[in-house]
Amino acid sequence: LNLTGHINAKQQVRASYGRTTNRPEFRELSTSVYYDFDLASNVQGNHNLKAATIDNFDLGWECYPNAGEVLSLSVFYKHFENPIEWTYTVAGGTDLVYSYMNANSADNYGVELDVRKQLEIFGLPQFSLSLNASLIHSTVNFPAGSREEDRPMQGQSPYLVNAGFFFNSDFGKPVSSWQKGWTAALLYNTIGKRIIGVGRSIGNGDVDVRVPDSYEMSRHQIDLNIGKSFGCLDLRLSVRDLLSQKVEFKQFEQTTHGEVQQVTRSYTPGRTLSLTISYKM
Repeated sequence: LNLTGHINAKQQVRASYGRTTNRPEFRELSTSVYYDFDLASNVQGNHNLKAATIDNFDLGWECYPNAGEVLSLSVFYKHFENPIEWTYTVAGGTDLVYSYMNANSADNYGVELDVRKQLEIFGLPQFSLSLNASLIHSTVNFPAGSREEDRPMQGQSPYLVNAGFFFNSDFGKPVSSWQKGWTAALLYNTIGKRIIGVGRSIGNGDVDVRVPDSYEMSRHQIDLNIGKSFGCLDLRLSVRDLLSQKVEFKQFEQTTHGEVQQVTRSYTPGRTLSLTISYKM
């Protein structure tokens, strides 16, 4: 359900509601064990998984100053019944086994900002800017008497930022043939620390051992794309992950001596460079 109210020719407010269903995939239901090389661990499905349902509520203000430009601000709320989450246990001392489980329910709410703007107002008609940023608070709800601890949803970051700075030489005042056909994009992305694997409480009630949640830590990624068109010939150079920061997974445990952090896995993905040459016939 979508409701839109027009303030004027360039502004409007929008309210929406939707319900969606997330059904388990076959591999999530299968009890067969397979090895995941990215996780460096075994993965096993759970045949008791239930389908999840999600209720989505959105309320936002939108402004369209000019063609191709957007400024919007919205708030949202999502309620999950039986959300499917990654969980893991320790087998054989140090080996991890990942699986899936249903949480009882969960709630997400937050605010989102979306901006797409030409910079002609600043005397830069060939440049444009885009920004999408969200702040999210999530909580998993457990039934009374559960041994689970309050935590955010698995996979949900507390914030996300995607930004882009773009250049197109064909916009604005006429330029020489050599100056035409240039494009460039500088892209930035980051996410907040998020749970990648949900730990478990193991024991019989008298002696419990808590396997800590596993977190994927925040990192910053910058990509650069440069292109030049020579009529039917296009050249494009792309550099992905300029900063090449480490990808780290950590566990956190509260002890009598304070918080203990343990890096469980880390790697450096490295930079990716590509040169593309295409000819249009």
